[in-house]
Amino acid sequence: MCNATFRSAFGLVLGLVMLCPAPASAADGVRLIQQITGEGTSVRSEVLVEAQRIRTEVSDPAGRRQVIIFDAARDVLLIVDEASRRYTELGRADAERMGVAMQGAMAMMQEQLAKMPPEQRKMMEEKMGGMLAALSGPADTPVYKRVGTATVGRWTCDRYEGYVGGNRAGEVCTVAPEVLGLKLEDFQVLTKMAGFVRALLPQMADRFVGFGSADAGFDGLPVRAVSTANGTTTTMELTEVRRDTFDDALFVVPADYTRTTLPQF
Repeated sequence: MCNATFRSAFGLVLGLVMLCPAPASAADGVRLIQQITGEGTSVRSEVLVEAQRIRTEVSDPAGRRQVIIFDAARDVLLIVDEASRRYTELGRADAERMGVAMQGAMAMMQEQLAKMPPEQRKMMEEKMGGMLAALSGPADTPVYKRVGTATVGRWTCDRYEGYVGGNRAGEVCTVAPEVLGLKLEDFQVLTKMAGFVRALLPQMADRFVGFGSADAGFDGLPVRAVSTANGTTTTMELTEVRRDTFDDALFVVPADYTRTTLPQF
């Protein structure tokens, strides 16, 4: 990916895909358009959801696209790079194996950093752009409190601020799902995807944002989500939601794309 915001946005979409409910009918789908801004740039994401399939696209300002497809029936995650015409396919066992290996590698790196002189350690941490902090362990869950209302696009939403350890970590602005023509029962495929992502990156799954609940500390579906981590603030706003029907080809990797071999752990 060509810049840090594109990288962070692609990761954020994995988490914020929980914003997209799967329709009750397998023949019907939901299309959501999101705008994600941060670090002075803005990228567009599009999420297509069916009963057993999810496709997310992130396009950077130059038009380069990255695609993630989750097939719940096969329990497979596909990461597609259209520019290089290559893709990676992860099954559940692959995700679990890679997740264990990545956590082990990060722990070793943290141990090595701890042995460095303070100045050298700070230089390395800055060079890695907060990656260690982001991947070293499960993220703390924010505690939300309602602070009023706001307007996002054409929606008036309830605004909640999130705090971690007394420090503001972000906010969400929510509407009742019925306002968007959606419902709580549409979450089955998203629960499966969250479980898959948790096997690969537990800390990313913990950041999923979806319908509010008493446990989450807010009610409704976020149409805007703001998160701050490692000094960087990223904002997602939902700009369009509509029911739609999708071509099967959108959820399949083109036959002439080359599959990337997974590293052996």
